[in-house]
Amino acid sequence: MKKKTILIAGAVVLLAAGGIFFRVMKGMEKPAEYETRPTVSAEVPQTGDIVLYTDLTGTVEPQSRAAVMPKIGGEVLEVYFQAGDQVQAGQALLKIDSDALTSLKLQMESAKVAADEAAREYGRIEPLYAGGYASQQSMEQARDGAESARLAYEAAKHQYDLQLEYTSVTAPISGTVETRNVEPHDHVSTGTEVCVISAGDRVQVEFGITEKTRSNLAAGDTVAISKNGTDYSGRVTEIGSMVNPSTGLYDVKAEVDQADGLTSGTKVKLTAVIDQARGVMTVPVDAVNYAAGQPFVYCYEDGVAKKTMILGGIYDSKRMEVKSGLQPDSQVITSWSNELVDGANVLLEEAQQEAGE
Repeated sequence: MKKKTILIAGAVVLLAAGGIFFRVMKGMEKPAEYETRPTVSAEVPQTGDIVLYTDLTGTVEPQSRAAVMPKIGGEVLEVYFQAGDQVQAGQALLKIDSDALTSLKLQMESAKVAADEAAREYGRIEPLYAGGYASQQSMEQARDGAESARLAYEAAKHQYDLQLEYTSVTAPISGTVETRNVEPHDHVSTGTEVCVISAGDRVQVEFGITEKTRSNLAAGDTVAISKNGTDYSGRVTEIGSMVNPSTGLYDVKAEVDQADGLTSGTKVKLTAVIDQARGVMTVPVDAVNYAAGQPFVYCYEDGVAKKTMILGGIYDSKRMEVKSGLQPDSQVITSWSNELVDGANVLLEEAQQEAGE
C-alpha cells in the first residue's frame, strides 16, 4: 500500500513538471510580425494631349444677305412677294410709280422733237449748199445742230429708260425673303428698306471670344455647334483683329454645312478650344499635391516616398501637364494615404502582390 502511494505521487510530480516545461517553451515562441508600411500604387508619366474647351453662345446669320432699297422714289403700285418666299436673282419684287419718271419722259419727248427739227433743218440746208445756194458756214451750223440735238435726245432717253427700269424693283440675290416692309400705295424713297433677302443655302454663326481663346483659335479650326439636341459642325472663317467695343470680345464667324433646322437670328451653343497642350508629359491630377501654392508629387524610390516639386501646366479633370521636375521613368505615387509623407517607408502594391504569391 505504501509503495502504491509513492508511485502515484511520483506520477503527479512528473505531470506537474511537464506542464511547467510546456508553459516555459510556449513563452519562448517568436511573436508574429505585421506589415506597418502603407501600400501605394505608382505609374510612370505618360505622353499625351490635354485640350480644354469653353462653351459659347452664337447667333445664326446667313452668309449672304441683301437689304433691298429702290433706286427711285414714288408710290408703290404692286408688291409681288411675301415674307418667307423663295426668290431668284432678278425676280421682280414690286412696282413703283414715280413723278420723276413723268418729268423725264417729257424731257425725252422734248429732246426728240428738237432732234427731229434739227435733222430736218440739216436735210434742207445740205442740198442748198451742194447747189451753191447756201454758205458752208450755214451748212456746218445745221450739221452741228443736228448732231447736238441727237446726242441730247439720246441722253434724255437713256436717263428715262434707266429710271423706268428702276420702277421695277428686283431681287439682287437668290434666297429667302426674311422681312417685308412695304405695302401697296406706300410712298418709298431711295433709302427705304423694302425687304431683306438671305441666301438660304449656307449660314454662319457669329460669336465673341476672349483674348485667351483667340490665341488658341485660327481660321479653319472646327467648332462644335448644338441646337435643341442636334449637333452641327462649323469651320472658323473670320476672327476679328480688334475688340468689339460693345461686347469687349473678338468677333468670330464660322460657316456651317448641313444647317437644316438652323433659323436665321436664333441662338446656338458652341464649344471651342480655350487652351491646349499636345504631346506633353502628364500625370494624374489626383496625384498632385500643393504646398504654399506650389505643386508636387510623391515618387517611389527604393521603398521610400520622396516629395518631388514639379512645374505644372494646364490640366483637365483627369491629367495635368508636367513641364519639369520629373523624368520619363519616375514612379509617381498615384494612391493616397494619410501616412504618405516625405521620406516615409512605403510598400509598392506590385511588390506586395508578388510577396503574397
